[in-house]
Amino acid sequence: MKIKREFYCLVDKNNKPDLRYLFEEQAQAQRKLHQIKNSLQGETLFLPNNRRDFFVDGVRRHFIEVGQKAEIKKGCWSSLQVKRATLVDNIKPEGVFQSVEKSKEQALSYSKKRVREEAVLPKVASRLKMPALPKVEDSPVDAPLALPQNFGLGQMLLRSKALVGTVAVCFIAAFLSVFTINHQTSNKVADILMKAQAEAAQKTVENQTKVLGAKDRKLADQFDGKFDEFILTSLAKFESAKAEELEGEVMKVVAGSPMEKMAPLIAKQDRKVAAFLVGIAKKESNLGRRAPVLNGQDCFNYWGYRGIRDRMGSGGHTCFDSPEDAIATVGGRLERLVQSDVDTPAEMVLWKCGSNCASDAGASKWINDVNMYFRKIDNNV
Repeated sequence: MKIKREFYCLVDKNNKPDLRYLFEEQAQAQRKLHQIKNSLQGETLFLPNNRRDFFVDGVRRHFIEVGQKAEIKKGCWSSLQVKRATLVDNIKPEGVFQSVEKSKEQALSYSKKRVREEAVLPKVASRLKMPALPKVEDSPVDAPLALPQNFGLGQMLLRSKALVGTVAVCFIAAFLSVFTINHQTSNKVADILMKAQAEAAQKTVENQTKVLGAKDRKLADQFDGKFDEFILTSLAKFESAKAEELEGEVMKVVAGSPMEKMAPLIAKQDRKVAAFLVGIAKKESNLGRRAPVLNGQDCFNYWGYRGIRDRMGSGGHTCFDSPEDAIATVGGRLERLVQSDVDTPAEMVLWKCGSNCASDAGASKWINDVNMYFRKIDNNV
């Protein structure tokens, strides 16, 4: 019997699932979402125009300009929502999600042993043919008593009707007593035989079920393992193909620029984050052609990023250790903003002017310039 299972997970506004949790009940997912949204971990920065960002390690105060209206609250603001998860049949969710919260109501116990017992034992019992036992009714009391011909004492007693009647009654009573004892003994013997036959049949069924069940489980585990491996391999190939496609689109824009060496790293990001990495870099540094340096060395900072570090480049900009360090830091910052619904160049202009963009004369041009290259990568807008 195959049971169709339903699962629920938490997804963001881009329909990307949170691979940490999977639930068999929608109520369980709702409780986890409530727990996340009411968590006291980290801090959330609230800015004007309903802009906000969540910081796992707390808000870095240098992000807030002097005089800027901002509010910091302890805990997490999240755009996650509960959605039914669509999984391929026979795939083990434990191989994809870090934890699966089981449903107590949907827990089923299925035993091949029990099914086989219910199907086999009645047949075994029906095959047990016990000999027909005589009934008391088959020997009527009024039937004439046949005594042996050489029973001399009987011949003597027959001379007296009274004695004959007395002897007949006593003999019949003794016969019935013996017959009743034999009948009860026969029933006990029949019960013992039935029980022995049933135990033997049950042991045979258990042995067969144990052997067949072990083979079934082994074959099922082998099939599940190969099928899960096939699914995960297919998903990996699919993701790899998507990354190659995205890398090709990024390379068309950054080819010949210092940013060209970052194309494979950018392609590993979410498409919208990759689009911002390219669009902002084009606006802020012409794809690395006008980038900060430290002691004459490239700082790999093509986005005007000003996070405070021990190594700071020209113009007060962050100096990254490597292209990987740059993409991980700037890409991570952009990803958190995108997850906070800052997902268009018009909203991302806070990268340039924070909450003072209304009074910034260059904000409109920044949006238009970034949007020109943003749309080349994020072709879904």
